[in-house]
Order: sequence, then C-alpha cells, then structure tokens
Amino acid sequence: MTLLVLHLAAVLLAAIALWAMRHEITEKAGNDLDWVLGPALAVVVAAILLIVSPGKRFELWLAGIAVGLLLGAAMALTRKINQDFGRRVIRVQRTWDGAAAAALLLVLTLARVVTSHLIVRESGRFGVLGAAAAFLASYLAARYLVIRFYKAPRSIHLDMPRGQNPRRTLVH
Repeated sequence: MTLLVLHLAAVLLAAIALWAMRHEITEKAGNDLDWVLGPALAVVVAAILLIVSPGKRFELWLAGIAVGLLLGAAMALTRKINQDFGRRVIRVQRTWDGAAAAALLLVLTLARVVTSHLIVRESGRFGVLGAAAAFLASYLAARYLVIRFYKAPRSIHLDMPRGQNPRRTLVH
C-alpha cells in the first residue's frame, strides 16, 4: 500500500512538473518560482522512483545523471533569453525539450504504476526506469541552472510583465 501511495504521488508531481513547463512553450515571461518548479518537482519524482526501485543499479543511475547534466547544460547554452532585471522575470524562445522531458517523466511514472500495481509482474531489477528518471530530472535541473545563473545575467534587458509575451524578438 505504501508503494502505491508513493507511485501515485510521483505521478501527481510529474503532472505538475509538466504543467510548470508551460511558460517555455508559450514564450511567456516567468519569475524564479515559475522556472524552478518544474525541475525541482522532476528531481523529487526521480528521487521517489529511485528510492522505491527494485533494481539498485547505482552505476547506471550515476551515468544517467551525468549524461543528463551534460545534455541539459548544452541545450541551455543554445537558448535565446531576455530578462527584465527590474521585475526579475526571464523569457526564452519557444522550446519543446523541457516539456518533452517532463512528459517523458510522467510517462515513466505511469509505467511504474501500471507495471507494479495493475499488471503484477516481477521486476527485471535492472534499474533502467530509475536511471531514465534520473536522466530526465538532471537534464531539467541543468537547463534551469545554466539559464538562470549563466545565460540570464548576460542577457539583454527587455521590459515584460510576468506571464505575458511582449511579442518582441529574443536577441541574446
């Protein structure tokens, strides 16, 4: 029963993380909370999936985390960003990779619920699902960290209120 509750909590948190990535798809300006919510929830979901994973393959998990950090940082470096320094909001060009990573994380959590509770089957104990979740969470976390602490301070200023798209070209 405890595993079911943890798995359902992971599904709910993954769904909220996917919802939190909406500002990237709509090109709307978001504050720090808007930007950190998705990656933070993804890390929590990955932690839940790793803790309850029947296959404890730490080397696979570490490889997933390392590759996710590298790819997430690389993708963040390619983003065009504007920041309103007075309102402390950031806006990026339309991007789908963050939402896709969050959607895949949601699919992984749903797969864990289905395979563990609906289709009662023995796990292969390979830890692949946990490693995939760790990869996606570290990918999202690296994107956030590079965008927020490296790209945004070096971006140009653009007046924009939170939650709106000023419909101007992203230059940097």
